[in-house]
Amino acid sequence: MSNSRRPMSPYMLGPYYKFQITSALSILNRLTGIFMSVVTAPVLLYWLVALSSGDAAFTAFSQLLASGPGKLVIAASVFSFCFHLFGGIRHLIWDAGWMMEMHQVNISGRIAVAGAVVMTLIILVAGS
Repeated sequence: MSNSRRPMSPYMLGPYYKFQITSALSILNRLTGIFMSVVTAPVLLYWLVALSSGDAAFTAFSQLLASGPGKLVIAASVFSFCFHLFGGIRHLIWDAGWMMEMHQVNISGRIAVAGAVVMTLIILVAGS
């Protein structure tokens, strides 16, 4: 094995590695998964507890979600879910062995982002 001065890992940022859409989407997929686990799931659990605790608890929870930060959490949760859905569909397509060329991977990434944004807007507009 030659002892060249080339980097050993493509994950090194800087002059050796050009950041790509696939990198950004991979990071965003992980971040949305973490967000859904840490924020969305507890909010849904709190909603179920408030729903089963009676009118006063549910009204208080509804007022919390109607506030600015509550609406932001709802919007981020919906986007996270939609992005994760489109990313999952993208990975299922890859698992079938389709769209594996680099230009197809970039196109499917753009479609996943656009689809997530459009679906998020549709859900938020329809829900308001």
